[in-house]
Amino acid sequence: MFLKLVALLLVTYESLADIPPLYRSRPYDLGAFDRWPHQLYHSSNAIGPILNVHEESVQCYNESIYTVVPYWGKQVNIPGVMLLDTKGYLVWHSTGYVTADIQSFRGEDYIVSLSIDSSYYALINSRYEEVYQIRSGNGWQLDAHELTLSPSGTALLVINDVFAVNQTTFEAPPEVDFILDAGFQEIEVQTGEVLFEWRASDHYTFEEYYHFQPGDGKSETTAPDLFHVNSIEKDDLGNYLISCRMMSSIVYVDGRTGAVIWKLGGKGNMFKDLSGGAATDFNGQHHARFHENGRIVSIFDNGNCPGRPVTGPTRGLTVVLDTEQMTVQLQHEYISPNSVLTDNSGSIQILESGNVVLGFGPNANWAEYASNGSLLCNVHMGPEAFFNSGEIRSYRISKSPWVGHPQTIPEISVDDGRVYVSWNGATEVAMWSLNGTDIDGVGGESVFLGRFPKDGFETEIPVPTNPMGRYLFVSALDRAGQVLGSTSMVQWPSKPRQGIVYQGL
Repeated sequence: MFLKLVALLLVTYESLADIPPLYRSRPYDLGAFDRWPHQLYHSSNAIGPILNVHEESVQCYNESIYTVVPYWGKQVNIPGVMLLDTKGYLVWHSTGYVTADIQSFRGEDYIVSLSIDSSYYALINSRYEEVYQIRSGNGWQLDAHELTLSPSGTALLVINDVFAVNQTTFEAPPEVDFILDAGFQEIEVQTGEVLFEWRASDHYTFEEYYHFQPGDGKSETTAPDLFHVNSIEKDDLGNYLISCRMMSSIVYVDGRTGAVIWKLGGKGNMFKDLSGGAATDFNGQHHARFHENGRIVSIFDNGNCPGRPVTGPTRGLTVVLDTEQMTVQLQHEYISPNSVLTDNSGSIQILESGNVVLGFGPNANWAEYASNGSLLCNVHMGPEAFFNSGEIRSYRISKSPWVGHPQTIPEISVDDGRVYVSWNGATEVAMWSLNGTDIDGVGGESVFLGRFPKDGFETEIPVPTNPMGRYLFVSALDRAGQVLGSTSMVQWPSKPRQGIVYQGL
């Protein structure tokens, strides 16, 4: 009860409707804000986070960059996606999706999200409309791990399905009748045509698998998850970089034949590790990506996967490849704050600034590092006491530029004499303009009452104690003072809260 009271006092304030991010709050990390700390708003049915910032640096802040936070978990009734500004305030919230990141397709940015039932990936444009839905083909199951848009304008998605061993070229032990095979497909976005298909069982041996348990595989429901493909990328040469978690292996595949060009890590590793094992001993990894024309590979190393000894703590790493000499060397490590161990999921992203963002999956936490590995920012979106419990989690967390132009109008609410305004998804709002009128409808003659800076998702606007007309409305303004949209009309508060109106700010 004491912690609950402390938490209540921490979030009592007058200036904004939002609960701002906290700083190194011990009550938060013990669960005083609930196991899923979130907030509701007066003017919108959106759901926003309550964050706990443990480390911060100006090097993490960029007003044109947004943090993409998909979330779900035991405490979450409906999974969703949040887009946060550089201060950690909500910008956009939508339910019905369980993964999300921002990618480019044919020169336009999209939020790429997996539907809540995992039946398709959606490409959501800047107006927050589903423009494309992408599904797997050829009878394969769509896998929830990844959809990547390629430089050639196609979509790469992970697939899996259970097969009888005699239906594959895979040589399994006699007691194994079924396996869960995995791979990927390259899809034509507009038509859904499968352009290329690759399955892991054609290119790995059973001896490379770390995690087999005796007795598995006698039925379809106990088919061992041998490969667990969790990331795919197509390079400018038309070849593919693939991460196989259960093999602790990253494989580079010929884009014409599907043949293996090389394997990095795992039992089938083809590289000499010049760093004494530090570049190849990743364990249950995620999110492998090329950089510098294939010279560098970034990897999220979980450090832990069932069937292998823990090699954690979880880290991000970049390694330097020499594919002529077939050597690999550790370049940088990004160790998880407080030596967090991430059992599954997770992400690594190298930003244009050179900073590196790690998302820690079932640990409700993300962190940003300088390129040399030093920690810059560390943010909790759930209490540390429940890390790895599945209460609140995210598959990947990323940061990207985004411009949102929602097709809705700004929302307004009057509550106890106070006026609240917000606009879910609008990124260009800089100010709110308060207006009074006697005309029942926006667009008629009105009286300008003041401008108020937008700061956070929902802004509380003070109104004069004397009514200036029967109705009021609020307009969203960009930095140049142009009107982007206006709320509906609402009646003047019967008992407006005393406040100062700042004219012409």
